[in-house]
Amino acid sequence: MIQHRAAFVGLAATTLALANLAGASNARAQDVARGSVSLGAEVGRLCVLGAPSPAGVALGQISASSGASLGRLAAISARTVQLPGSFCNYAGAALAITASPLAVASGVTQPGFARSVNYTCTISAWGATAATVRTSAQSATGTGTSSTNTIPKETDLTLVMSDFASQTDDLLQPGAYLALVTITLGPDAGLTASGS
Repeated sequence: MIQHRAAFVGLAATTLALANLAGASNARAQDVARGSVSLGAEVGRLCVLGAPSPAGVALGQISASSGASLGRLAAISARTVQLPGSFCNYAGAALAITASPLAVASGVTQPGFARSVNYTCTISAWGATAATVRTSAQSATGTGTSSTNTIPKETDLTLVMSDFASQTDDLLQPGAYLALVTITLGPDAGLTASGS
C-alpha cells in the first residue's frame, strides 16, 4: 500500500511540473511583440552601348595609285566595329545610326574633283530588321531606318561599314577625309534617323 501511495505522489508532482512549464511558455508567448517593415526598390530604364572596338577606323590611302582608276576612288573593303555587351533592360528600345559622308575636312571643291565618299552602315543583331543608314552629299547625317526590339535584350553589336562610292567618277581632291558615325540606342521617340 505504501508503494502505491508513493507512485501516486510522484505522478502528481510530475503533472504539476508540466503544468508549470506550460504556464511559463504561455507567459513568454504573451510577452513577445512583433512588427513588420516593408521594403521597396526601383530599377530605372537603361540602355548601354558597348565601347566601340576599334574606336576609330583608319582607311589609309583611298585613291587608286595605278591603272584606269588612278587618282579616283580605290576599292575599299567593308570594315567592322564591335560594340560588345550592349543592352536595354526594357522592351521597345530602338537602335538607329546616323553618319556623315567621308569628306575633305577643308578646302574648296575644284571642278573635275570629288571631295566626298558615301558608304552604308548596318547593324543587324538588335531587332527583327537591321538598322541601316546610307550617307549622302545632300545630308549631313544620311537617311536610314532604325531597328526596334520588342523585349529587353543584351547582345554584342557589330557595325558594318561598306559600299564605299564617290558620287561622281571624278578624281578625288587631296586632303584629309573625315566622317562621323553615331549609334543611338534608346526610346524610339528619341531617335533622329529618318524612316524610324
